[in-house]
Order: sequence, then C-alpha cells, then structure tokens
Amino acid sequence: MSSSYPAANAATPAPAPARWRWPVLAVAFVGAWLGASQLEFLCDDAFITFRYVANAHDGHGLVWNREPFLPVEGFTGFSWALCLWAAWSWFGVEPPASANAMSMVLGLVQVAIVAAAALRLRARDGARLPDGIGLLALLVVVGNRTFLQWFTGGLETALCNVGFVGWVVWAFRRERGTARWLMVWSMLAALTALTRPDGLLLVLATAAVAMFERLRSVRTTAGTATGLAPLLAVVAHVGWRRVYYGEWLPNTYHAKIVAAWPEAGLRYLATFVLEHGTWIVAGVAVVWLVVEHGRRPTFLWRVSMQHTPAVAAVAAVVFHAGYYVLKVGGDHFEYRVFSQLVPLSVLATAAMAARLGSGRIVMVALLLLGAGSSVGWLHFAWTRDMPAHGFVAIAERLPAALQPLGRWYDRQQAWLRFHNIGLRCRHHAMILADFARPFPTRLSLVESADAVPVFGAAAVGMVGWSLPDVAVVDLHGLNDWVVARTPVYGGGPRVDRSFLTPVIDGADADRDGWLDRAELRAAVAAVAISQGADPAGSHGPNVGAEFMVAVLFAMQARQRPDAMTRDEALGIADIMLGARSMAHERHPPPGYLAELSPNVVFADGSARALPRAVPLTVERVREVEQKWRQKARDGTLLVK
Repeated sequence: MSSSYPAANAATPAPAPARWRWPVLAVAFVGAWLGASQLEFLCDDAFITFRYVANAHDGHGLVWNREPFLPVEGFTGFSWALCLWAAWSWFGVEPPASANAMSMVLGLVQVAIVAAAALRLRARDGARLPDGIGLLALLVVVGNRTFLQWFTGGLETALCNVGFVGWVVWAFRRERGTARWLMVWSMLAALTALTRPDGLLLVLATAAVAMFERLRSVRTTAGTATGLAPLLAVVAHVGWRRVYYGEWLPNTYHAKIVAAWPEAGLRYLATFVLEHGTWIVAGVAVVWLVVEHGRRPTFLWRVSMQHTPAVAAVAAVVFHAGYYVLKVGGDHFEYRVFSQLVPLSVLATAAMAARLGSGRIVMVALLLLGAGSSVGWLHFAWTRDMPAHGFVAIAERLPAALQPLGRWYDRQQAWLRFHNIGLRCRHHAMILADFARPFPTRLSLVESADAVPVFGAAAVGMVGWSLPDVAVVDLHGLNDWVVARTPVYGGGPRVDRSFLTPVIDGADADRDGWLDRAELRAAVAAVAISQGADPAGSHGPNVGAEFMVAVLFAMQARQRPDAMTRDEALGIADIMLGARSMAHERHPPPGYLAELSPNVVFADGSARALPRAVPLTVERVREVEQKWRQKARDGTLLVK
C-alpha cells in the first residue's frame, strides 16, 4: 500500500515535505491518545490472562489452576502475557493497571506505522503523492472509532495489530529483494503469531513467499535462510506449547469452535461494513480492477509475479476475515477481529484511487470513507447510556427516509446480541463493573479445610483474578480441557410453535391480533414461569425479560415499530429453536463438576472454603483429571 507500479521515474523529484507535516502528525498522535482515552475500558476476558500472569509471577508457571491441576492454555496472547509479566516483575505494576497503558502505547505505534505508509503513497507514474493526501489518510484512520476502541480493553489486540498491520504494509515496500527486508517481514509475522494464533497464517504466507522467490532467484539460499530466521521463534513457541500444555493450539480454539456459523458471520460483517463505510472501499476496488484490466488484460498475472509479497498479504487478509465470517461466526466482541482492517482499508483506498487519476480523486475517496465511517460514532453517541442488557435500537432516531435501513440494521444487531456476538465494549465495561462488586480486592481464603478449594463459574475472568488461591472450574471450557472437548448437549426449553401458540394467544390481552411490548413481556414471563425460572430475569441480563423484549421486538416487529402480529410473535419459536451462543455453548459433562466438588463461597469482601464430606485431595484431583481426559479421548464424555 506504500508502493505502486511502475517504478518512479528517476528524473521525477519527490515533492518536498510540507511545512505543516509535523504539526498535523502531532495532532494525529495527540488526537489518537485522547480519543482512545475516552473509549478506554477493561473486559472480564482480560482478567483471564491476568490470572495466568499472576500464577507465573508467583512461580507456578503460565497456568490457570495451580498444581495438582494440569496446565491448560486458556489465553491466546503469549507475548502479551510476557509483557504483562515483565511490567509486574520489573516495575511492580499489576496487569489491571499496566494493560491499558501498554496497549495505548502500542496503539500509537500503529499510528506511526500508518503514518509512514500514508506518506509513502505513490501515484500511477510512481511519483510520491503530496503530503496532504497522506496526512488526510492518516486522519481518516485516527478518526475511526473501532481503530481507537481497540487501543484498550486489556486484551492483546493492540499488540497483535502492530504485527499484522506492519506485516501487510511491509509487503508493499519496494526494496523487498534483500535478506534485511525478508527478516523484517518475518519478524512482524512472528510477532503476530506469538501474540495470537491467527498470526500462524502470516508465518505460513511469509515462508511460502520466501520459497517462491528463492525459486525465482530473488535472493540467495543464505539470504533466504537469514531472512526467515525470526520464524524459528514461532517454531519454538509451538513446540513449547505442545510439550507444556500437550496441545498444538490453545484450549480456547476447542472451546469456541463448535461448527461453522456463516449465518452469524455474515451479519457481523454486514454491520461492520455499514458502520465503517467499507462499501466505499469495495466500490473503489471494483472500479480500480476494471480500469487496470482495461489498460492491460494481463494486469493481475503481472502483479502476481512481480509483487508476490503484496498479493500474499492481500490474500492473507481476505482469508483471515473470511475464516472468522464463515467458520467462527464473527467474534464475541464488537469488531475486534476486523480492527486491523480499518487502517489497511484506508491505505488501500488511497492507493487504488491514486492509480485511477489525480490526487483530487484520492481526496474525494478518502473524504467519502471518513464520512462513511462516522456511522460508528453516531451509534456510539446514541447508545452510550445503554441498559444493562446492552442492546439499543436506533432506527427511530434516524430521518424517515433512512428508517427502513435502520430497522434492518437493528434486526442484525439484535440477532447478534441474542447469540452473544459483537457485544459492545461499553457493555463489557458494565459487565465487568457488575462482576467486580463482590471483589473490592483480591481475596485470600479466610479458612480452608481441604487442600484443594474449588469454585465453578461461567464468567471466570474477574473471579479467577480475585481468588488466586482457589481452583476455578470454567463451566464454558475456555480454561478447562475436559469441558472444551465436551460435545454440545442439552439446551434450553423447546420453545417450538406448538408450545408458543397458547402462550402468545394468552398474552394478547385485548385480542386484537397484535402484541405490544407489555403483552410480549407477559409472554416472556409466562415462558420463564413454565420453566421454573424467575420471570424478572434475576439470573442476569442475558436472560432478563427486558433483554428478551428488546431484541425480539427488533428482530420480529416488521410491520409496526410498536407491536408485532401474531405470526411475527410465533416466529420467535424459529429463533429460539437450536439457538447458539458464541463461546458459551460448551458445558461440563454430567458428573464432572460433582467430582471436583466446588466448596468456595464469598460474601462481604471475604472468601472461605466449606468443609467437604469427602475431602478433595491432591491425589483425587489427579485421578479425576486422568479419568475425564481419557473419557474425552474415547468419546464417552456423555455416556452414562
């Protein structure tokens, strides 16, 4: 994205740097820092890594539960964990205090990478574009909410994006025939792979391109070997993972990936495109491809042969996004797995527009993209004061002409929220605040009658961090080897149409064939009561009546904004049957949790372990783990 073809004419001097280049760069960096500060948050999942770091800091290694439990890799950011561990060990700053500070610095590194690439953009004749265009591209990136949002969160996202964005940008550099170029490219791929398993894709692409270029004599065998040397760190890490955890991939992969879920992923992608103006990028790309093909029909073949690293980088970006869309189904967090696309799409738009004509075309394309991505800020402003369940419909806030589009968007967002996908960062901050209330500080056990105190939890981040002396069983399997390999079974009530029909008819108090919000609320309460649940939803915001009414109305009420027809209401059965929930589909196999005998209770800022009728000894823990892991290998976890 920083290069173009053909090469610049040696007689064409590069434009002199604009006198206002540095002031604008300073504004971009300061603006990025201030903007990210306003969006700063921590999420419960970040505290999962914090617990691993705490155990390592205390001398137990990067483990979830200390011995006698076997090591499980329930975090995905190895190099991020090392950074947090170093900050604690060297400077005495615990992860909750250091994570966002380091992440913000890494966000500014991303700004620097984008700035360097934007100021190297070239026109069709190879001449460097004026600084004004590059700086405009930088400001469009810095003004994007998702780009700034993932400077924080406590997760490894910012560190991963440094490697990912840097790797793609470096692929477009001109001086790629040297061993030094390949070494830098390999280092960026290695950094990404050591931060998230997604980076293994970049490692494979880097190695494949290097081998291809060696066959074409782009560099010598010695130069290729030297350039690929940084990838040995990834090989070493994968080997260490296999030896230490007994697996080739993190445990989270097995816990989260149940079955391909394109129905979810395409919705996740569609709302991302709308909020970020990515449809403009797609339009520019189509025009660029048509124009280039018209100029030279062999264009794509020529580019593939002459700019192999760039082609590989584009293919890796597309494959990575496609995997999350078609296989994973998106992500539990709002646009986290697409966050690296924000700077890359802006740079790509500028580079493609520069091939189409004058700098004016580039500026128009960038301004349109900046305007398109402002939808994300509008959504943020309209949903900032969101309810506890985390869903807010926005259609009624739009002008009448745009309300049909707004209702379509609300339906997609409601569907995703119902399936635990794309939860807003503001909502995650609210969830963490709720989880943190019982834990004003990290708690040491007041008393423990057994050698192995155990607590079972479905959301384990804050609990795991706050109870360092307790073995925490992750009921959804992110940090539990057995649960992560348990086939999905059971589920909620079978709310089919035959079950729902009398409920809906009974809730239609005025018998007009329409259900308003109060009547739907009564129907939800009736279903809850029939299942022995609290109709008010005291079990949490995911199952509360207000949550169900909000998302079901957004999904089903298509003829009127204030009521749904009987048929629309009965269609809720189609949503409920077989409903999935991202990262929350695994559950302990019957009998497994009972054998570990959870016995820890906490209240009033203290925690204690209740005595067990039969003590859970170290030897017993080892027997239980060996037994249930063998059942997982035999495929008999659900066999009575």
